[in-house]
Amino acid sequence: MTKRNLDTLFNPKSIALIGASATVRKWGFLILLNILKGGYKGKVFPINPKVESILGFPCFPNVAALPEAADLAVITTPAKTVSGLIDECGEAGIQNVVVVTADFSETGEEGAKLEKEIVEKADKYSMNLVGPNTMGVFSAGTNLHALMPMIMPLHGNVSMFSQSGNVGVQMLDYGQQENVGFEKFVSSGNEAVLSTEDYLEYFADDKNTDVILGYVEGLEENSRFMEVAKQVTKKKPVLIMKGGRTEAGSSAASSHSGAMAGSTEVFRASFRQTGVLEALSSQELIDCAKAFANYPLPQGNRVGIITRGGGWGVLAADACEEAGLVVPSLSSDLVKEMDKLLPKYWNRKNPVDLVATIAFDPLPKCLRMMAEWDGVDAVIALGAGFRAFSYQAADGIEGPKELVDTLDFMKKVLEEQGGQPDETLVEVAKLVKETGKPVISVSIGSDYAHKKYSERYGIVSYPTPERAVRVLKHMTDYCYFRS
Repeated sequence: MTKRNLDTLFNPKSIALIGASATVRKWGFLILLNILKGGYKGKVFPINPKVESILGFPCFPNVAALPEAADLAVITTPAKTVSGLIDECGEAGIQNVVVVTADFSETGEEGAKLEKEIVEKADKYSMNLVGPNTMGVFSAGTNLHALMPMIMPLHGNVSMFSQSGNVGVQMLDYGQQENVGFEKFVSSGNEAVLSTEDYLEYFADDKNTDVILGYVEGLEENSRFMEVAKQVTKKKPVLIMKGGRTEAGSSAASSHSGAMAGSTEVFRASFRQTGVLEALSSQELIDCAKAFANYPLPQGNRVGIITRGGGWGVLAADACEEAGLVVPSLSSDLVKEMDKLLPKYWNRKNPVDLVATIAFDPLPKCLRMMAEWDGVDAVIALGAGFRAFSYQAADGIEGPKELVDTLDFMKKVLEEQGGQPDETLVEVAKLVKETGKPVISVSIGSDYAHKKYSERYGIVSYPTPERAVRVLKHMTDYCYFRS
């Protein structure tokens, strides 16, 4: 099957919004508002025969009245009107249509008949059709926000397709929270014409996309998924979250998107054979997106661990071994070098326990020694943002004058330190570039901190060691697949 050209779908120079509305609580208004608010760079043609203008843009009575054939049409009118509108778009030369409207195959036999009809018409005009039952598309290159919810994703190098609009747009929102930027996004809906495979192929060839995410509930029996995925994963990492893994989830999938969820075992087998990485949760999917989008792959499965306290090091080591990663013993030369920095009672093992050393210097220096050691392929730094954490802990405490005076002095010192870049986090960023190894910061329970570390220092950070290890496992698996 010939690859579909989706360039003008994701990068249109003009958009016709069929069903544009002046009523604030209608999708025809909200999608138009999102397109305009998002700073779309092309022409916008609202279509509504009942009003003269919406949000300052003149309205057209129908598709035939447009001054030119739009690159993209977005339809929000009721399901029974869509078939006729596909004809109007096809006759006007519009090659890309997004059908936001629901009430098709996901609702039963009558809806399935309507869906079959629009498929036949889209085929007649060789039209790219997204949906029906979709929450829209996003493209950073043209600031295209043809989306139902009012969300403005960060721009980056991750692209995503999602058979659930709700899950997909929530991932865009998670991206804002976790400092993960998106290049393109599509809510694929019922996939009546364009399918998961079409988007996968397109993102694989897109020069601005480095990482591909997907949410999949089911595939057609004659799906090209394995054939396509096997080629795509040779170029770029593909991370997919599979919905409908249980009987209850499968039933829910068929009722909201018309998808037949299929056997989870079959999906997992196909993922393993094609190099697709499966994320078991939405958190895991965005965690992996952050690491794959920003860090080099580890060249093996050996992990070095640096920790301020022993317990977290134990948990990180457990998580590594349970995930099939190796925590190697330190070399005698490395031990000798660390002996010069650490108290004589330090453990001399990996994980390297800094035994709650108060001084700030040992952590970044030991971190560099570990990262530069050829005995590991990746490093986890537990408690790397201790300085920022200490600064927060000094705020808002009251008591006797002696205590308050002492705390005021400590706060002043911490404020001076807090205003300076954290040496350890700066060192993490340097080491990634210098060694070509992923060095992951773990902020130890501070959800706020790890997001700030990612944003301020350009590093990959998580609040727990388990999340860091899970990401490293996926990165290692993909490295082995590629090699």
